[in-house]
Order: sequence, then C-alpha cells, then structure tokens
Amino acid sequence: MIQQVSVTRMRVNRSSNVSPPSSEGSVKPMLGAWRHLQFAALQFIAALSPRVHDAAVRQRSAQVFCASAWQVLPGYLLASILISAVLSRIVAITAESYGLSHLALEAIISVFVVEILPLVSTLFVVMRAVPSAMQQLGAGRHVEADMLRMALPYSVGNSLAVLVLTVLGGIISLFVAYLVVHGFTLWAWPAYTRLIGEVFDPILSLAFLVKLGLFAVAVGIAPTTLLLESRQRDPGLREMRVMVRLLLLLVAIEGSFLLLRID
Repeated sequence: MIQQVSVTRMRVNRSSNVSPPSSEGSVKPMLGAWRHLQFAALQFIAALSPRVHDAAVRQRSAQVFCASAWQVLPGYLLASILISAVLSRIVAITAESYGLSHLALEAIISVFVVEILPLVSTLFVVMRAVPSAMQQLGAGRHVEADMLRMALPYSVGNSLAVLVLTVLGGIISLFVAYLVVHGFTLWAWPAYTRLIGEVFDPILSLAFLVKLGLFAVAVGIAPTTLLLESRQRDPGLREMRVMVRLLLLLVAIEGSFLLLRID
C-alpha cells in the first residue's frame, strides 16, 4: 500500500512539473503579419505624401517604372494584340454558330477586358519586376530607419507599371475586338462605343477600378516586405515566401471580385 501511495505521489509530482504548451508558435506569425500590415500602410501613406518624394526618390521611382513597364511595353502590347485577336475570333465564330453574333463583343469586353486582362498584366509585372526588386532589396544589410525610403521607389514604380500596362492593354484590346468583328469600317463604331458604356456601368467601373488598384498595391508592396524577413534564412526561401504571399493575395482579390459579380 505504501509503495502504491509513493508511486502515485511521484506521478502527481511529475504531472505538476509539466509546463503548459507555449503559445509562442501561434503568436509569432500574428506578430509578423501585423508588422507586414504596418509596413504596407506606411508605404501607402508615404506614396500619397508629396514631402516624401524628393529628387532622389522620384528618380529611383522613374527608373523602376521604366524597367517594369516602359522597356517591356512593345512586347506586352504585341502579346495583348495577339491574345485579344485570337480570343475575339474564337468568341465571334462561336457566337455566330449559335446565332448570337450580336453578343460577341459584349462577351469579349466582359470576359477578356474586365476579367482576364488585368490579371494577365499584373502577372506580367510580377514575373518581370518582382524578382529583380527582391534581389536588389535583399542585397546587403539595411538600417531599419531607411527601409521605408528604400522600399518606396519599388512600390510606386511597380504599382504604376500595373496600372499603365492594364489601361494600354485594355484600349488596344477594345480596338482589336472591333476590327476582328466588324473589320476596317466605321458604320458600327457608334453602337460599339455605346456597348462599352453599357458594359462599364457605374457599379462595374467602380469594382474594376478597386480591383485594379488592389492589384497595383499588392504588386508594389509585396516585394518590399523582403526587408522584414529574417536574414538568417536562405535568400531563395525568403523570396519564395514573398512570391507565395503575393500570388495568394492576387488569387484572393480576383476571387472576391468574381464572387461580387456573381451576386
């Protein structure tokens, strides 16, 4: 009996010495996410503040924008023309076979210009500019006080690149769609411009601008969060984490927009 009591006491003492599981593993990711949100908010506010944009920041922002958009503009416009021509032809032939040729242009505008083109142009900038920005920001050590000043040109330049490429690609695609369906004639131009106005009603226009703005902000700010990553990690792993976060964010934005359109 005494042996049983002693064994029981030993078990109780051991169980009382067991410390509760630490919550550090669940708190650390939340703190990291909060830090990323704060850094993104600071960049957004700084981008809207004229005092921050001195000569050095403006020059660096122009260089980033030139590398992200201007240098690749001919290739991007050529790709937009080819893709829009092929898709417009496919939609036009399919609609004509079902006797719905009058809905071909509306389908092209609603699907390609509103849905596909902004995502394509955003991914174009992501594949072109984001890796280069992360390599430059990840090189060397940076003082925490200078992080915002270093990150701002990349966020502004890449955001402007997304906006400019999407707008120019959309205008080119609208012209190509008209030429594919109606050819080099002007008799259907008034009806076509009226159709564009009907598709881009105030609600859809506002949602489209919000989605495009979110795409631009995400692409601009995401690579700069590399400055917040621990330098003890492998550089390739840090860049992969940033790219995964960016792609998930883009998918979430596009999915939310599609859900709103369905409703």
